[in-house]
Amino acid sequence: MDATLDKNKRTFQNFLIIFFNSLSYFLIAHYFMYLMSQLATAIAALQFDYSSKLYYYKLIYTIDSYSWTSDAVKLLYSIGPAISLLFGILALIAFINLYDDRGRYKMFFVWCWVHGMIWVFGAFLTGTLLDKGIGYVIMYFYLQDTAKLLITLFALTLLLIAGVFSTRWLLFTGNSYFNQINEHNRAFFTFSQIIMPTLAGTALIILFKLPKITFYELFVLLSAIIFMIPTLLRFHVFPTYFFDEIPIKITLDKKALIVAAVVVIGFRLIFQIGIPIG
Repeated sequence: MDATLDKNKRTFQNFLIIFFNSLSYFLIAHYFMYLMSQLATAIAALQFDYSSKLYYYKLIYTIDSYSWTSDAVKLLYSIGPAISLLFGILALIAFINLYDDRGRYKMFFVWCWVHGMIWVFGAFLTGTLLDKGIGYVIMYFYLQDTAKLLITLFALTLLLIAGVFSTRWLLFTGNSYFNQINEHNRAFFTFSQIIMPTLAGTALIILFKLPKITFYELFVLLSAIIFMIPTLLRFHVFPTYFFDEIPIKITLDKKALIVAAVVVIGFRLIFQIGIPIG
């Protein structure tokens, strides 16, 4: 019975191992998605002859304020969320094709999907409220406060729906550690693989962007908490998921841990001075 229920695996040491493995992929996925969206934006800016510098905290355009045009604002402040949506969907497709694989690397793809949804719907939610980021695009459409409120509520709803939709896929990643996810180990796995890495990863990302982090990016990152609310409220209602019967050993993914550390520290050091584009 103990082997069937994986009771012997529900230890504090294994909790930490699963936590650090998931946290590593959470951080790698974030910086990958962030760089893709920022680089796409900087490259798109070149068609307007806008040069820019990519810092660890934001992309800064090295142009005069009067050089901005309506078309430039609409494109450059919307392309980031668009790229996040595109890469998020591609990551989800990749994950769906890999979810029955016992390898832990598939967490990279599911976390890319999560970050993509946060940088789309979380950005719309935050940008509309603060008139920053994608909010600039909405401002250029000269919408009334009622329309802005509806956009905010719509973005919040879609963020929660994406969280509801993602819970099942996140639970499926349990086949990397357990032979089944059931009523006995579901809470243990949910907090070690999903909830705690999200909270700790978001806190670390914010910490490494200090003291230059903008309020806009701060609140977008914190929208990850909203995204995880459905998982926190609904993880216990899912049925038992049965995976391979082959015994699975819980081990620390040292490669992912090292890569995450290099990415996080390297990103801060390299982009501290600003990388010119154009």
